[in-house]
Amino acid sequence: MSLHRFVALALVLAACRSEQHRPSPDPAPATASAAPTATAQLAPGTQAELARELDDAEPRNTYGEVRHKWQGQRLRWTVTRYRAMCSAEPTCNVAAFPVQRPAKHGWMPKLGFAPGQYDALVAACGTREQCDFTFEGTLAELDATGDRATKLRFADVTVVGAKLANR
Repeated sequence: MSLHRFVALALVLAACRSEQHRPSPDPAPATASAAPTATAQLAPGTQAELARELDDAEPRNTYGEVRHKWQGQRLRWTVTRYRAMCSAEPTCNVAAFPVQRPAKHGWMPKLGFAPGQYDALVAACGTREQCDFTFEGTLAELDATGDRATKLRFADVTVVGAKLANR
């Protein structure tokens, strides 16, 4: 084999090998310390829209694209606070969707409040077991892979309004 053919074969093999070792299009979930990666502002950016995009991502395995689009966005959502799931500021999780069986989306986003805002939520909801409220917050973490439960964490949450649930 001539030297030119050997070099050409080596280059082809190297190119094929580098294709095999490229990272998957869906990188590992972002960690809490990762910088937000948001793109253009979403409008309105509801939880129903996010659910639809995650459902669409499943067959195509494009969770990374959804994460890139949504993470870091400032969103306004109306959710339900269950007192047992949000009884203290550092461990406050809320229901993004009405509870139903079977649950289509069982996310329980964790909320990290801006100063004084957890107290505003407690004042608005009182001792009720359930309380619907609207908040604005930055989606700081979106961990969705299709292999495990979707995890969402909001930061800098401010309470916009509350409505006592009739449940």
